[in-house]
Amino acid sequence: MKILGSLVLIISIAFADFQVFLEKNPIYSGEPAQLHLKATGQKILLPNLQKVGSYPVADSANIVSQQIFNGHTRYTQEKIFTFYPDTNTTIGPLEAVIDGKKVQSKPIRLIVKPSSGKNANILFEMKVNKKEAYVGDPIVAELILKIRRTLRIVDYSFEPPKFSNFWVKELKSSNKYLEEHGEYLVKRIQFLLFPQKSSVLKIPPAVFKYAVASKTRDLFGFSITAPKWYQVVSNPVQIIVKALPQPVDIVGHFSLNVRVDKKEIHPNEPINLVVTIDGYGNLENFDGFDLNISNAVVYADKPKLKEQFKNGRLHARFTQKFSIIADRDFTIPALQVDYFDLKTKKIVHLHSKPISIKVLGAVVKESQQIAEAPMNQPNQKIVYMKNRKSEIFIFFAGFIAGIAIALIGFFLLRWKPLKKSFSFANKKELLNKLLPHVADNEEARAMAKALYEEIYEGKKHRISKKDVEELLKNLM
Repeated sequence: MKILGSLVLIISIAFADFQVFLEKNPIYSGEPAQLHLKATGQKILLPNLQKVGSYPVADSANIVSQQIFNGHTRYTQEKIFTFYPDTNTTIGPLEAVIDGKKVQSKPIRLIVKPSSGKNANILFEMKVNKKEAYVGDPIVAELILKIRRTLRIVDYSFEPPKFSNFWVKELKSSNKYLEEHGEYLVKRIQFLLFPQKSSVLKIPPAVFKYAVASKTRDLFGFSITAPKWYQVVSNPVQIIVKALPQPVDIVGHFSLNVRVDKKEIHPNEPINLVVTIDGYGNLENFDGFDLNISNAVVYADKPKLKEQFKNGRLHARFTQKFSIIADRDFTIPALQVDYFDLKTKKIVHLHSKPISIKVLGAVVKESQQIAEAPMNQPNQKIVYMKNRKSEIFIFFAGFIAGIAIALIGFFLLRWKPLKKSFSFANKKELLNKLLPHVADNEEARAMAKALYEEIYEGKKHRISKKDVEELLKNLM
């Protein structure tokens, strides 16, 4: 018996088997499929699958056991791969190495049936336009609910999927009303998803609960109609999200435009700079620019982002406006934006050219530095930070206060009879009269700031001409 047992073990080892089978076949759409790879031998090498057919593996398990018989050790290894197919697919053949020999399985045909059969009252599915994407790459997910015309729903509730690790926006342009489609009424809801990390991200099913009228009898035997609840779930979806080759905030395909309303100004006359990024893709993570110019004061408006989903793509336009004031020539430096291009799969560097601004009649000081950037220096990449307008305004006021005080002092010495006569044509003249006092008077500083915001930013403040004149009389 001992010899016979050893012979059986040797034969088992010599003809070590390799089994490939499905946990369940056929399956219904939305159900997970489980593929088993099982082998027995002394040395086993099973394939480590990342995909089954065209579907990525969502989960895997590895089980190893051993058996010792008459001093001989035999191992059994089993790998289980879970995936979510939505159509029929052929698996294999797959190859393993057992005790130094290659063995191959036969192909397996997996059948995927509709979630509830042909005669289902409700069909519910989720589709995505891509199952592989980059971080920040827009993905369109669509929930499709088909309700048989003859079904009389008296109540319902809807639980959308939990889009973990996605930034989500529901597309308002998607069809949210019932449309006719043969024997079904169809409702669609679309979501725009932006994956936030590289991984295999899973989107769990959505849940639709509905009630239909059902006749029953109460405690007294009377026939009554009461709602009877049912539940249907959509299929889950998983997406392989790949990391970007470099950490950038923008993904898609874009252009950069930088323009000014004029290139010649008078001292302390504001110019308007508009920066626009336009194209298709994701601009949600881009904050904007922080523009720093020597010998000039820069006021940055809050960036604006407009998006529109059309022709299956997300069109995005980012706009940021600046007002720049200076009393001498200056140069607006080149601006640079880096983005990942989905077509070329490369990082693209967009940059503008420096813009030279001429200040007419400016007083040139010996210490004044040429604002243009050296030709051998690369363009600077700029990141937007929140503008602290009050601090910048104080800096600007202090910078020109000395010149303004000298000019006004000279004017007052020559025109003393006009010292107490205040006749201002508009708010700009009021602002110019206040500027010499902002450095050492808090009330003057507050009024000047309010007037500036009314003139150049369109804000409304209750600053009257009479109040300004009264303050100036006290300061003169």
